[in-house]
Amino acid sequence: MGNTPTTPPHPRFLPTEGAATSGTPESADPLLRAMSGRVGYPHREPEQLTVPVSFQLHGQQVGTEAAVWVYEPSAASFRSRPSIASEDSRPSPVSSRHNRASSLSAPRILMVHGFRGDHHGMQLIADALPEFAVWVPDLPGFGITAPLHTPAGERVEHTVEVYAEFVEALAGQLGLGEGDTLLGHSFGTIVCAAHLAQHGRGWSRLVLSAPISDSVFRGRLLPGAAVVEAYYRLCRLLPESAADAVLRSAAVLQVMNLTLGAGWDAGLRAFVEDQHRRFFGRYSDRQTLLEAYHASSRHTVADYAGQLRLPVLLVPGAKDNMSTPPGLRALRGTLPDGRLEVIRGSGHLIHYEKPAQLARAVRRFLS
Repeated sequence: MGNTPTTPPHPRFLPTEGAATSGTPESADPLLRAMSGRVGYPHREPEQLTVPVSFQLHGQQVGTEAAVWVYEPSAASFRSRPSIASEDSRPSPVSSRHNRASSLSAPRILMVHGFRGDHHGMQLIADALPEFAVWVPDLPGFGITAPLHTPAGERVEHTVEVYAEFVEALAGQLGLGEGDTLLGHSFGTIVCAAHLAQHGRGWSRLVLSAPISDSVFRGRLLPGAAVVEAYYRLCRLLPESAADAVLRSAAVLQVMNLTLGAGWDAGLRAFVEDQHRRFFGRYSDRQTLLEAYHASSRHTVADYAGQLRLPVLLVPGAKDNMSTPPGLRALRGTLPDGRLEVIRGSGHLIHYEKPAQLARAVRRFLS
């Protein structure tokens, strides 16, 4: 966009034309339908909004237009769970087409996806929490949200702090925060922790799915991290077209699937591999991707844990190879109000492998 929009006092966000970017509803995907059946909850078809987001960064205005997917709560599911209540039933400043989420006083969650993911990765969790109103943005530079830039079109470095400011500005536009829940997955756990350390915003609870508790450049995580570091350094040196080919390589995706997967049967493997094939390469440009990689690999939730003055739920998989049991216990001990619930039989991709178990942990935490 040419000029970065300033934040309007009463924003109205309209559904994006052609909201399903593939041209067909997500529910038409047979692999997704099969996974929804396994999770045990009906598929929820979200509606896409385009939300102008801008904020001050080092004395200058930066912004983008965020693609946000809205999942309205199931009225039947909400009525069936009276023990879960939102602490704040004020309406969010979205267009009237989306006020029904708050008119039911449904509990509300803003979800933040992981590195190289987009909103699709949070679909099964949203399905498994039908009584919640859920918002899931594509982070800047991923999915269909463009990178952040100045009004003159100059790019900015995408650091953890910048992503944290994006979450603050987006939540303000959506009217989320006070009494609501923030949920991050993987790199999203770092972004959410940094956001809360910088702002707070009155969030009621924080849920960290597959939290990044350990530095990947120490201990048993170092060998794998060294290989990944070499991979991204190579992609920085290559010509951009060659780098994109390597970054989107099917062989690299297969190695990642083999490394991160835990307990996959044929159906789950087909689904996860298809998700990664379709969405793992949906980054805007190499520079933003490399900056996001640097942000994700040089920080952990532990960097911000002592400043998180709200109840925090850590939900790792028992077989997660991006964290360690000692690191998770140390993180829980650093949190002023931290809880740890380990999901058996899951690795780092808990949002694909055990979404129903993750949802039950969230529900217990918020009840």
